[in-house]
Amino acid sequence: MIKYGLFMSPLGPISVASENDEIVMLDFCKCVETTLVDNNSFRILFDRLRNYFEGKKVEFDDIPVKMPQNHFRARVFKEVRKVKWGQLVRYKDIADSLGTSPRAVGMALSKNSVLIIIPCHRVVAENGLGGYSRGIGLKKKLLILEGHNFTESV
Repeated sequence: MIKYGLFMSPLGPISVASENDEIVMLDFCKCVETTLVDNNSFRILFDRLRNYFEGKKVEFDDIPVKMPQNHFRARVFKEVRKVKWGQLVRYKDIADSLGTSPRAVGMALSKNSVLIIIPCHRVVAENGLGGYSRGIGLKKKLLILEGHNFTESV
């Protein structure tokens, strides 16, 4: 059975879905029918998200996530989950660790439906921030929450 939740963050609504106690979606949108929302099922996750958006160091390592059936994407997502709060890693670094190309890593991350928990916002390009499925502005805001400063060009 799929359960749905809706978390109101300072950066906008976040919809969450879980199936068999594994998170299958965490996205910046109000894309859940409010009559289906059961926020009690996500109490622990929402407490952590609240702390995260207050700028506190929060890890989501122990939150179970349903990995995609696509083997390559699952490998990329598992590697990116190792990137801790406040760290940045380049697409090239992830690619090198998996024996693939930075472009393939970027394409896999563009399919990430579990934002923040699979912290694709912490993966950056050689010469800048790179892409983000919900826009560079949001990626920058998430990284600023984690203590990064973008006063000079990135």
